[in-house]
Amino acid sequence: YDSITITVVLPTPASFSGTALLLFADNDAYTFLGCLNCSQYSSYSVHNQYGSYGSRYAITSIWNRYSSYGGRYSSLSPCNPYTSTPPRIYDGNENYYGRLTNYGYHSERTQNAYSLALLVTVCAFTN
Repeated sequence: YDSITITVVLPTPASFSGTALLLFADNDAYTFLGCLNCSQYSSYSVHNQYGSYGSRYAITSIWNRYSSYGGRYSSLSPCNPYTSTPPRIYDGNENYYGRLTNYGYHSERTQNAYSLALLVTVCAFTN
């Protein structure tokens, strides 16, 4: 099999002044799906390819196209362009930042540029 390496440079999340943006599934358990803007070395980061939230094999990862939280067809995935239940973004003080969704007409879609840039990358990878 041939493999391709893609390097993506995301904008710096400077507008959040170090506030961790946390992603939660819109299911009965509000399953934690990782930190959107934490260091790639954090075990909670969606950018840590070896962690529970950044690995393309982890069941709690938005990078796993076969999990309930990644891929194009799951109602809990940010990459499903028709879902009404994409993940929610909160900070540590429970302030709500909207939903991480590929559905451009969702009334609660986040307007944060960093999160939207990450979304493009995740959905390109998982679809």
